Amino acid sequence: MNKALIILSTVTVLLGGCGVKNDEANHTQAGEEQKAPKDMDAKELPQVTAFQDEATREYMVATEEEEPGYYLLESKSKKIRMLFPEEGKYVDLLSSYSKNEESIGFDEYDKEANILMNGQINYYYGQSFLQKTDTMLEIISGKNSYSGEYQSENTDDTEMYLGYKKSTFDNLDSKYNYSYRYFGFVKPNQSENEGVEYSFIFTCKDDNQPCSLDEKDARDKVKKMISSIQFISKKEE
Repeated sequence: MNKALIILSTVTVLLGGCGVKNDEANHTQAGEEQKAPKDMDAKELPQVTAFQDEATREYMVATEEEEPGYYLLESKSKKIRMLFPEEGKYVDLLSSYSKNEESIGFDEYDKEANILMNGQINYYYGQSFLQKTDTMLEIISGKNSYSGEYQSENTDDTEMYLGYKKSTFDNLDSKYNYSYRYFGFVKPNQSENEGVEYSFIFTCKDDNQPCSLDEKDARDKVKKMISSIQFISKKEE
């Protein structure tokens, strides 16, 4: 009987030890999963520009795709999140960060389609011009020499305004001498103290290569990104 108890106790200890090791392994694995992309080795990250470019991956939240071809970006101010294209690349000259304003500039080049996209997201907080949407849209119209109307759409959390222009360059030697520009404003439904101004320009990069730039495709891409904008200021640490 005593011998049986000794054997049972030994088995219990061994199983208990295995349980501790498994728990430790799970905690370690969870810790690794929570590691920010900026703290990971580039070899462990997705082999796309958004992660392989050191400056860009500073903004990446996780290594899992949110949607095919898109990952989640978070601003340095931790005020907004949005979908970001996998081949997007941070542009330092178009970016800045201060207490009440943050600008994120980026490019994306689709080599196969020969399409270059230049994007810029400007986040504002506590600025007087945010109080009235009409005033904000007038400012944006002035910046873009735009006199047209804005298409407006709502999500559960935001109001979105989209303006559009096609521009033709004074270069008769260029085969693709035009660009599509999309610009506007996104504001949260529950706040008048913050908002995002955005601008996207699509062009054909190489005039010696075929270009499949399509206005509807470009518009859909912009709408996908701006409709994904989340205002997360309440999650500030």
